[in-house]
Amino acid sequence: MRNKHKARHKLRSNEKKPSVQRNRTLDSLRGLAILLMIVDHVAGVFFSVKIEPDTLRFLTRLSMPLFAILMGFFLSAATQTHWKRLVQLAAASAAMNGLYYYVYEELEILASLLVCYIGFLALGRHFVWCFVAAYFFLQDPSRYLFDYSLSVVATCVAQGVILQRFGWRIASVTGLLILPAAWFVTPPTQYALFFILPASWLVGWGHASPKLAVPGLETLGRYPLTAYLIQYFIILGWKALFLM
Repeated sequence: MRNKHKARHKLRSNEKKPSVQRNRTLDSLRGLAILLMIVDHVAGVFFSVKIEPDTLRFLTRLSMPLFAILMGFFLSAATQTHWKRLVQLAAASAAMNGLYYYVYEELEILASLLVCYIGFLALGRHFVWCFVAAYFFLQDPSRYLFDYSLSVVATCVAQGVILQRFGWRIASVTGLLILPAAWFVTPPTQYALFFILPASWLVGWGHASPKLAVPGLETLGRYPLTAYLIQYFIILGWKALFLM
């Protein structure tokens, strides 16, 4: 009997635990955000395309709210704090902004996302109320230091938290409430808020349809920080050569 019990216990311990399946659609959407960023940076650095409503770079504004909403969505969905990801984001932000600040004398989106990540850890479920932060853009001193002000990025990250916690219907309502805040935000940052609803719907759709992967985009989405750093170091490194 004892041997039989041991055999059963060994069999149970050898059974594979069900692994958490990646959402391939959300990976692809994150890859889409990275691709749009690359297109935006190439258009701006190499072709001097301005961010205006009648240019390609207006459409690429989708990238920021899409990426930030995905970040908020995954932060809210996590069952524990992923300190390794926080360290990775901090390291990527430090590496990126050393070059970015040299070129533009301001901090770029990774710095804003890092602050929002820490803000989420500090506020927990109360972070959802940051969805109104964009209304305080004119009172936000970070707009003088950050490419994307903390108030606007926090609004987008909070929208992702709302989407994960309450679903796409409630997120659609908060998205509509966010839209008027765009008029308090100066261009070109203003244009990113115009895409808050499309980005929310894309993430909601991706959550409901987890197996619709797009080759190439899915790979970019699985390694977003690596892909982001590589493309920016190539583009900004080239630009920095001309400033020397």
